[in-house]
Amino acid sequence: SVLPGILPPYERIPPGINLAPLKAYQKAIRRNVDHGFIPGFCSILISGDQVLHVDAYGFADIERRSPMRTDTLVRIYCMGKSAVAVALMVLVEQGRCKLEDSVAKFIPEFTNVRVVANSDNDAASSNDPPARQVPTLKQLLSHVSGLGYGKELAQEPEGPAERSYQALVQGVELGLVTSIDDFCSRLASVPLRRQPGDGFEYSHGLDVIGRVIEVASGQPLDRFLEEALFQPLGMVDTGFCVPASKLPRLAAVYGSIETATRLDEPSKKQTVEHPWSLVRLDGSSPEDSCWAEGQHCPVLSGGGLVGNNRGGLVSTLNDYARFCLMLMRGGRIPGKSTDDRILRESTVREMVSKDWLTDCLGRQQVNDGGMSGLSAALGARVGWNALGEIGVEDDASKLGPDAYEFTEYGYAGVAETFWSVNPQRNLITLWFTQQVDNHSWTTQEANLWIAGRKAVAGVAKRPAAHCGLISEAQKGPGENKDRSRSPPRRRVMGKRLSGKQPSRINDVH
Repeated sequence: SVLPGILPPYERIPPGINLAPLKAYQKAIRRNVDHGFIPGFCSILISGDQVLHVDAYGFADIERRSPMRTDTLVRIYCMGKSAVAVALMVLVEQGRCKLEDSVAKFIPEFTNVRVVANSDNDAASSNDPPARQVPTLKQLLSHVSGLGYGKELAQEPEGPAERSYQALVQGVELGLVTSIDDFCSRLASVPLRRQPGDGFEYSHGLDVIGRVIEVASGQPLDRFLEEALFQPLGMVDTGFCVPASKLPRLAAVYGSIETATRLDEPSKKQTVEHPWSLVRLDGSSPEDSCWAEGQHCPVLSGGGLVGNNRGGLVSTLNDYARFCLMLMRGGRIPGKSTDDRILRESTVREMVSKDWLTDCLGRQQVNDGGMSGLSAALGARVGWNALGEIGVEDDASKLGPDAYEFTEYGYAGVAETFWSVNPQRNLITLWFTQQVDNHSWTTQEANLWIAGRKAVAGVAKRPAAHCGLISEAQKGPGENKDRSRSPPRRRVMGKRLSGKQPSRINDVH
């Protein structure tokens, strides 16, 4: 479908654009599909008001031979956090809540929240001290609230933090947790892993924000998202479940035989040729999916995933491109007048152009080796804004090929769905597939982010100051740049996922 206010590919190529890297990328990434490392993909690159690249190749459903398309419905998992964060800011603008509000104002069960007395504890104890403060909404958005995360995809919990949430994971799987209200009430009884504001730890914070939205708006989360965000933006296929009429467009999700066995999927009985060979997860057909309307999870996960593999949003490349265009346009609805907005421009600037970790923790964060889920390389500075990771490292020598550039921000989902907005380059990039165990690309040629940067290298960047961030060279001598405590291994956030199997692309001829 044509995006509002955006020229289709190749209608008018702006000066300085080089399409050759995108053509090389397309050939390389399609080869990964042909070799079976990924089932299929769809991707888009938008520069200003021009689509430079759009592609869909391979299968959305291998067994049904359904082709991948830009309107294929995919599970976006943790990417849904960004939409929920925007929805919260709509309520902030309406005066129904403030970022400085205590979460207990909306969820009273958090009033007397406690903190583990010992980091080795995986359960509450009589020695657990009370939290110095109840987490705020801003701390929840920034993952500095003290909450942690349970393990996904039926993996064994690693360490006491993940073990402490295992009963909640199993409660969702067994149908004992019946709503996000119920989920958050139970979550509040689990001691925090650290004092609020003491450090970054990827968490259930956006699940809690989802419940705050319900209380503050007086509406269920799915209805508020639909009315405040999806409907105005024309995101016609985004939601927490897939109606029967759209099931033919729902992609299958794939993983390794090991993952299928853990999840007790029917595909666990298949014989596979390679450790990275893909087998189907989430049932044998779209009708069996945990996202099919009528059997979808009653816990509407603002964080993107609860239980082993259920609860988050589904969307399409077409829909999420509209979301990214709204952000790039400072909250304005694409194709509409300046008065037709989701958020005020000043609100969007506050959300995306600042490093909220520095705001919340009082110091710049550095990846000291314990932050493998982020795109920032070892020794590089790490940033987080209201919507996801933000590039705050202006020393290019410290950035790996998958790192966000300075001022670029975005998010990822565990099934390898990615988006980013790069304000300096005026560039939007989205790349979607549905597989959870292989790296979708391992060569620079097959990396759309690298190809996109090369394609627009001849276009002058906008000054970083225009994007709201201050480079390290501009900082005064009195600013604190201390390293922080590193979080334990956690869910996906960046463009490389810890625990993924090497895809052996370079071994195939």
